[in-house]
Amino acid sequence: MAGPATRGPGWRDLLWSALAALAVALLLRGVVAEPFAVPGGSMAPTLLDGDVVLVSRLAYGLRLPFTGLTLLPLAGPRRGDVVVFRDPRERSSLLVRRVIGLEGDEVELREQQLIVGGVLQPRVAAGEQTYAERDEATGTLRFDTCRRFREMLALGPLGPIGGSADDGPAEQAGSWARATAAGGAVGHDLLQCRRVRAGRGEGPFGPVRRGHLFVLGDNRDRSNDGRDGGWQVPVEDVIGRVALVGWGWGPGGWWFGEGTGQGVRLDRLLKPVE
Repeated sequence: MAGPATRGPGWRDLLWSALAALAVALLLRGVVAEPFAVPGGSMAPTLLDGDVVLVSRLAYGLRLPFTGLTLLPLAGPRRGDVVVFRDPRERSSLLVRRVIGLEGDEVELREQQLIVGGVLQPRVAAGEQTYAERDEATGTLRFDTCRRFREMLALGPLGPIGGSADDGPAEQAGSWARATAAGGAVGHDLLQCRRVRAGRGEGPFGPVRRGHLFVLGDNRDRSNDGRDGGWQVPVEDVIGRVALVGWGWGPGGWWFGEGTGQGVRLDRLLKPVE
């Protein structure tokens, strides 16, 4: 004798399940993490045109989803963080750049060398790198080969203990040692696509206002950043910190088809961001 018939889930059950899954996904995106597609090459070599990165929305505190209200504040951005934020000049747009200056910092570049709070941030040559960038007007790819450097940023307090940018090497070394002893240092790679010109400087920019950040692109000569008019980023407009590259699409990537010249860049998959 056959047992009682069983009935599969009705359309209402399926609908409610789909809505619940969508709500969870939206909540996770609004609270925990959010994807962001990198436009252009302003952050090369750290982030490349075509990268899709994962932005941690919990890095600086717990916020009410889809609002700017912070429920549980945590430590704010620090020098060296790569952040996604609302463009101060056009708030409907999002940008991704690296935090260089914090409240009270004064930032300048002398012959391409970064100075924060009067202290030279050291860097060493790291060869060359070729990268691709899409022309916004034509949509075509442009390739460029630039010098690559490894730059270190002090995390400790600068300014009052920093001395002056005109100090000699010994005084600068002492200022750097004090700043790193107080908070350590972080390193990242950057590109310089123009030759050094003797005596050329940019800035100084700042001091950075209270509740604001000063940002630069890692592609120092091809970045629209805080140097363009000296704009600063309100901390409340920071969406989150870039944690890793989820995946990337571009020249040399892997794909089933032939003749496209582009595909998934396997070396970008789940790549942590320094």
